[in-house]
Amino acid sequence: QPVLALVGQQARTAMGSNYQQDVDLQSLLKDVAGAFVETATVPAQVPHLIDRAWRIAAAERIAASVPDEIPAELPAEATEPSAVAAPLTSADGAGLRLRGVSARWPGAAAPALHGIDLDVPAGKFVAIVGANGAGKTTLLQSIAGVVRVPRGQVTVDGVDVARTDLRTLSRRIGFVFQNPEHQFIAHTVYDELAHGLRLQRLPEPEVRERAFDVLRRFGLEAKADVHPFLLSGGQKRRLSVGTALVAGAPVLALDEPTFGQDRARADELMHLLRELSEAGTTILVVTHDMQLVTEYAHRTIVVGDGRIVADAETSAVFADDALLRAAGLRQPPLRRAFAGLRRHPALADVVRLGDLPSAPDHPSAPDHGPAAARTPTGEVES
Repeated sequence: QPVLALVGQQARTAMGSNYQQDVDLQSLLKDVAGAFVETATVPAQVPHLIDRAWRIAAAERIAASVPDEIPAELPAEATEPSAVAAPLTSADGAGLRLRGVSARWPGAAAPALHGIDLDVPAGKFVAIVGANGAGKTTLLQSIAGVVRVPRGQVTVDGVDVARTDLRTLSRRIGFVFQNPEHQFIAHTVYDELAHGLRLQRLPEPEVRERAFDVLRRFGLEAKADVHPFLLSGGQKRRLSVGTALVAGAPVLALDEPTFGQDRARADELMHLLRELSEAGTTILVVTHDMQLVTEYAHRTIVVGDGRIVADAETSAVFADDALLRAAGLRQPPLRRAFAGLRRHPALADVVRLGDLPSAPDHPSAPDHGPAAARTPTGEVES
């Protein structure tokens, strides 16, 4: 039985002239072959698509074959963790700890990660940033168990990621890929959420209750019977987050969650993640959007050449211009916009919209920026 049905772009266009026909084509291929369906627009994509489909299929086979009781030689939780592996935890979420984590991609001349040590307390909203190729996505995938680290240890809420089966790990940490469609394998939104719960062999009434709880929480209840590919971009993203959270994972790791979305959708998602963080979920986000980092992240980790070059409160990181230049990062757009203002030097250090001063003499007026920058007629002065 094939793992992947690979359809060329021209063939797919000919077979599916509209979106509904495209969905029907995917459903047919999945029903007949039981395969993941991908479209390759250039030959260079093929090895990547094959590798990813194989990994997903292998993960499902492993998860389905794992017994309900974990064997003693592969404990779900260490009964006596060493001092090095002791987790940093709290009552309302899960803590993360990395010690000496190194990783190297096959065929690469240099390691992708070099001896990473990191602690993340429960319930924190953490951004991981860096230039292209810095190692931030590899770090996130290592934490989530998407890639196995050959050296070092990653623990999530006291559980060693490398020694934990996929079913147990999914209850500890949820991973969201950059493209939400890469995670969708079911024909309806409801079944997409129910899939992971069924792999845990939960009773169907419990599966239904938990799936609809997530649907209501994410505003997708009316879309329960809709094919995931027919959702809007923002709805697809919410569903991908929901599939990662439905198993009750207290840690959520997201790779470029706002990529390809407009500002309204990006803010909608980040606001949702902030609410989850405030409720106790630990959030890890890899992103290139520095404005979103400054608006939402409690803490920012800067990665460069496979090493952590800075790890501090977000405000402290973006107050260090030399650090950002060395890491190949830019200040957020708001900071850059105010950098050249001569009449209002106090605004030069503003990086967040919430840091903008309000207009004391017009408290009910819309927020158009600094109250002092107005003409005698009351218009906003650029």
